[in-house]
Amino acid sequence: MKLTQAIFLSLVLGLSVSAVQAEEAAAQKKQSFTVVINAYDTDIPELNVEGVTVKNIRAFNVLNEPETLTVQKGTKVSIKVENKSPISEGFSIDAYKIQEVLKAGETKTITFVANKSGAFTIWCQLHPKNIHLSGSLNVVQ
Repeated sequence: MKLTQAIFLSLVLGLSVSAVQAEEAAAQKKQSFTVVINAYDTDIPELNVEGVTVKNIRAFNVLNEPETLTVQKGTKVSIKVENKSPISEGFSIDAYKIQEVLKAGETKTITFVANKSGAFTIWCQLHPKNIHLSGSLNVVQ
């Protein structure tokens, strides 16, 4: 009888430990990021390059900060996107069918499971790629 109780107790303890390990593994498979979309409007009154002078240059660029997000495959990803640009901006990751539009000052949270390995471009579907510089989602094994 004591042997049966010992076996039963070992089985129950083993199942409890396995359940806790499974919960810990699931908790480790969640990752959150905050991405801020910032616009940089720069005026350069005069620039001299190799003897050529150019005046009144204006550069306008938009960046996702941070530019690169890295997660393990199978991770549930939550990205809080804050648009600090003075205009509407897009946030797209084609491989995951994500295509959001954020108005100036708006914040959205995007959640998905990173179930495809690779490097995927994060880009703005609203503006030319030379203005809103792309970022990267890297999903590793």
